Amino acid sequence: MKRVFLLLMIAASVAVLGLSSVFMIREFSKVINLSGMGDMWSFLALSEVSPYAEFTEVDERDFPAPPIPAEGDLLVEVDGLPSTQSNYFSVFNVHTPAGEEIDIKFLHDGEVRMTSVVTRSIPLTIQLQVWILVILRTLIIAGLIIVGLWGLVKRPWSASVRALTLFCYSLALGMNISSPAIADAYAEFQLPLSFFTVLNALQFFYPAFWLKLQMLFPSRKGWYDRHALFINILIFAPAIIFGGSMFLWHRNLNLEIAILWTVQLILGFLLLTWNYRKAETFVERRQTRLVLLGSAPGVVLILAFNWLLLITGIRYYTISFITRMVITNVIFFFMLLIPVSLAYAFGRYKLLSVEARLKRGTRFLAVSLLLLLVFIGILYLFGNLVLRHLDVESRTPTLILGLMLAFVFMPAQRKLHGKLERRFYPERVRLRELLQNFLASNIVRTESSSFWKELEKKLAEGLAAESIYPVLRMTGREGFAVEMEEPAPFDIGDQIVRSLETTAYPILFDELMASGRIVLSKEQEEWFLRRHSAILLPLSTNSGLVGFLVISSKTNGEDFTPEELEMLSSFSAQTALVAENFELLNERLVKQRLEEQLRVARDIQKGLLPGEIPCRPGLEVEALIRFCLEVAGDYYDVIPLDGNRTVLSIGDVAGKGVGSAMLMANLQASLRTTQAMGVTLSEACRQINRIVYENTPTEMFISLFMVMIDVDRREMVYVNAGHNPPMLVNRDGETRLLTRGGVLLGVSEDTEYEEAVLSLSDEDLILMYTDGVCEAMDDSEEEFGESRLVGIVVENRRKPLAELLQLIQKEVESHHGSDRYEDDFTLLAARLSCREAGGVLEKET
Repeated sequence: MKRVFLLLMIAASVAVLGLSSVFMIREFSKVINLSGMGDMWSFLALSEVSPYAEFTEVDERDFPAPPIPAEGDLLVEVDGLPSTQSNYFSVFNVHTPAGEEIDIKFLHDGEVRMTSVVTRSIPLTIQLQVWILVILRTLIIAGLIIVGLWGLVKRPWSASVRALTLFCYSLALGMNISSPAIADAYAEFQLPLSFFTVLNALQFFYPAFWLKLQMLFPSRKGWYDRHALFINILIFAPAIIFGGSMFLWHRNLNLEIAILWTVQLILGFLLLTWNYRKAETFVERRQTRLVLLGSAPGVVLILAFNWLLLITGIRYYTISFITRMVITNVIFFFMLLIPVSLAYAFGRYKLLSVEARLKRGTRFLAVSLLLLLVFIGILYLFGNLVLRHLDVESRTPTLILGLMLAFVFMPAQRKLHGKLERRFYPERVRLRELLQNFLASNIVRTESSSFWKELEKKLAEGLAAESIYPVLRMTGREGFAVEMEEPAPFDIGDQIVRSLETTAYPILFDELMASGRIVLSKEQEEWFLRRHSAILLPLSTNSGLVGFLVISSKTNGEDFTPEELEMLSSFSAQTALVAENFELLNERLVKQRLEEQLRVARDIQKGLLPGEIPCRPGLEVEALIRFCLEVAGDYYDVIPLDGNRTVLSIGDVAGKGVGSAMLMANLQASLRTTQAMGVTLSEACRQINRIVYENTPTEMFISLFMVMIDVDRREMVYVNAGHNPPMLVNRDGETRLLTRGGVLLGVSEDTEYEEAVLSLSDEDLILMYTDGVCEAMDDSEEEFGESRLVGIVVENRRKPLAELLQLIQKEVESHHGSDRYEDDFTLLAARLSCREAGGVLEKET
């Protein structure tokens, strides 16, 4: 019996594929022919029985001169022939060129009138809608057939898969003949009436197969097995009876068929909802929820539209053609979700990710349509009320307003989406901000264990996750370890690792096991189960897979939501960057660059530094920079301002190579531009941060320190954006670190920076430096350190600045044991001179 079923399913597959292929080739030929011919684009309700055809829609551009028919008038003759359907298409056919004049007669208020029609090429709006409809129909049919075939190949003996395949096939056949956009006369070849009879008969059963599918999906129901024969009779007998009455005795049972389909589809959705509520596992719940979300919109729209036509008595062909096409295309767009949701639901893989995309797309579409309606309303009011009231006939003001609205559409969409999210999903916004702030404040952290513990705490707070396990790739080896300490049973060649490396989206462990797509070893499976693993979050950067984060199940026993999964995915890159930074800091990895890249980047970097430090009255300034073997991103600048003020800046761009050098060039240009405009230091930081955030990858950021020294007022204003704290040393050797400001530039989009104002005294010394100074190591990997640098500066604070900087360089090289640095080495110092009185320096006593 199973072999018989299989042979029948194979035969059905071949038949559906063949019938659909023939039909779609014919549909495309109709569109192609229509695009190249001339026709009348006023629409008629043609009939082969009646010699009169009613004008359902009139386009005045078809008629070069009056009289012009009105909607409801009857076409009597076309080119001297009665206006039957066959005569009409004998005149207007695929061989009719654009620009041909054809005489017609029409009946208006009982009076026969004569006029002529000039054929035109298909209008762009109609052509666009027709192509969209044909393409959407093709995608839906192809998707349904592929899903049906895929299920049959994967699980040929499964009753639920057979029901899925038959539902997909019957719906695909129904999609072939539903809502035809173009008359059959324009096709390249004609099909016999029996062809359409077969399609009509087979598509009758898709609601019945839908209802049966819900009795077998996601798991077979015991009550169905006990009464299978009786239930199948109840499901399929009405369709057989009604279909037979229509095709054999030509009875009009449209209302009865509509009621039957509605009842069966609604019962199917009710049963699907019941399956969702009674699901025993998270995977089954996700399966049913995905099918519900993917199939409900399209089916509900079809039922609602058909019942609207039945109840109101409106004939389908009396609706405006463009309106008809738009409605059909919207319905077809949502119908396209059915094969997508079924494929993933039966595959039991990436269920939450697909659900998240469906929801995100629906929200995007809803917000876009809402804004579009508002903008159309504004244009209508402006064009029909304001301009008419002012007696303005030109369309230019309306066009200008339309362009202005088009420019603000995307910003308004983002803003409205954000407001709706904050209004309806406050917990999601809170979780995003929680993780964003945490990662932004820890982007340059050097101690890994505390970072992972704090991240676990944040996830427990925001997601109720039990615990997390960072599984990171071991340096120089192909294996992985938890926090680089406890070995984990994974290798770079394992299937699970390769899968994580090629995806940017989290993998749910229960879906991984249920789908069977990835084979785990017994040791790997037990490792995941011991940790109650729920989510595997890949941590990837531009250099490849750094590792992955194993997130345990929720403490409250609930499933993760699609929104939570999307949020974790959006933060995986930043978390990967932190993990990679730990690896770089621990192992002191030095990346190699091509020789040409080094030369170009070094030239860029050197060209940006001041060739000569400007002389500033009352202020002594000196700088020293030494470059490492590779191009890094150290930067300093001295910007003279009016009023005896001077801005000093020092920064370090993350990374090496041309990218960091170019980013440094942008930093210098931005800083000089903001200072030329008189912008405050804090505002300059905020603007530069936004530019860096919007125009660089997530792994690129900048540390920056800026200070403006006012010699006349003996005052300094500074901002520290995540840079090594400079030191302020007075004449007595008292030292103060300058830390006030904010986080690194480019980490978070909307970051505020705080200025600090300090009074200065004569001979106050400010020393700024980059991390290449303090992080220079000796043979035992001991860093030069900040405390050692402070001691040197305090002890030699009265020496000339140039001599002081040379001394610091000498001490660092002595500690490092070489003058070849692993990172750029930059020092920038400024000292306030004593006040002058009558040309003589005054010193305080």
